[in-house]
This record gives sequence, structure tokens and C-alpha cells, in this order.
Amino acid sequence: MGVTIVDPTGHGAAPESVPRATVPALHGLTVGFLSNSRTNADKVLEGVAAALVRLYGITPRLYTKRVPAISAAGELLDRVVQECDAAVVAMLDCGSGASWAAADMAALAGRGLPVCGMTSTLFEGLSRQVLAVRGADALGLAVVAHPVGGIPQQEAFERVTPLAVDDVVFALTTEIERYAS
Repeated sequence: MGVTIVDPTGHGAAPESVPRATVPALHGLTVGFLSNSRTNADKVLEGVAAALVRLYGITPRLYTKRVPAISAAGELLDRVVQECDAAVVAMLDCGSGASWAAADMAALAGRGLPVCGMTSTLFEGLSRQVLAVRGADALGLAVVAHPVGGIPQQEAFERVTPLAVDDVVFALTTEIERYAS
């Protein structure tokens, strides 16, 4: 019996670049919060939503996909786009969580919605790599302290710092130029 080695990166064409959509400001907008059902992802999103309600008077809408290790259903993504002016996706942590949350971010951005992802410090590098592989490296990430799972819900809620909220606002409102590497 021989050993077969498989290259998981594939050899297909590079993905098309996913554009970064933005809004001029968040004041009074409806912002969707898409949880991938990872432990405490909803609490991190609630922390971001609470801050954005307080600072900008947004109307939050929480959406949840049932399985973190698959992409969100097209119908769910379409609903988020139809009902919201921008979206925040959580959590880009763990290998499959980062991969599929990045796919959800790219799908929302591909539909023209401003989007930001939430990741933890341990998975920031992986999350950025996964976004880059998907051609979505222009999309923003906000980072909270690791771990998010395996801690009390209130602690996960409190991991959302003012800096993380600033990163969400920046990702949703600031256009950036992409530089060729």
C-alpha cells in the first residue's frame, strides 16, 4: 500500500477579488449579526451590537446558521442582504470556523453588503490567510482576546473592547485601496 499526499490548496485559478463595500456612517442603520454557532459567537456579536446601539443608534438583527463547518444557506445570506445595511460575522476561529465564516463574509460582500468578521487573537493570522485565499483580504476583521469558547458567556460578551468596536466601524465605513503584492 502506498501513501497518497494531497495538496489542499489546489491548483485552480486565483479567486476573483471580493470588493469591500462600505457605508458612509452607521448612524441609524440596520446591522446584521451572523453567528456561525461556535461557542459564544452570539455573545461576542451581542457585545458588538450593544456598543453600536449605544454609539450609533443602529438597529441590530441577529442571524444564526446551525452548523459552523459549512457555508450559510444562500437564502439566509439573501435575507441578511435584504434586511440589513451592513453585517458582522462571528466567529473566525478554529480551522473550519475561520474557513466557513470567511466564505460567508465573502458571499455577503459579493452581494454588495459591507461586512466585518470577528476573530480571536490566536486565529487572527489564519483568518487573514483564509480571507486572502478567497480573494477577500480587503474585508475587515476585528479581534478579541482568545479564547472565546470555553469561557462564561458574560466573559465572552466583555471581550468586545472599544478597540474591537473601532475595528468593526472602520471595516464597515472606510474604503481602502488594495495593493498588489
